[in-house]
Amino acid sequence: MRNIAFLFLFAILSSCASQKFVETDLYFGMSKNDGTIISDSAWNVFVEANIAHTFYKGFTIVSAQGKWLDEKNKKVYTEPSHVVVSVNKMNKNLSVKIDSLRAAYKNVFQQESVLRVDKKVKVSY
Repeated sequence: MRNIAFLFLFAILSSCASQKFVETDLYFGMSKNDGTIISDSAWNVFVEANIAHTFYKGFTIVSAQGKWLDEKNKKVYTEPSHVVVSVNKMNKNLSVKIDSLRAAYKNVFQQESVLRVDKKVKVSY
């Protein structure tokens, strides 16, 4: 009886324990090369058509203000930005989808880059 109670308790604790995941943060600048800002409606279309399909299990969008140095002319720029945060069990297929998402944004909105940061995290629900 003790062994059964122990196994039951172990199963409960195991289901609540932290799991290893990867947090991916993507930094999307909202300024185009011509100085115009990507509209909220254009951003929202991109989110629904691309980001929501890549991170279909969930994501968070954080509005931010980005600052970066243009190495060419040594000028610091500030632009509105969005940071997309998603926590997933990473695999090769998802990694390729994330890079395709970044490429799509650069192509659609004439961006030079979309910064990607991946970090191992432990999560619990």
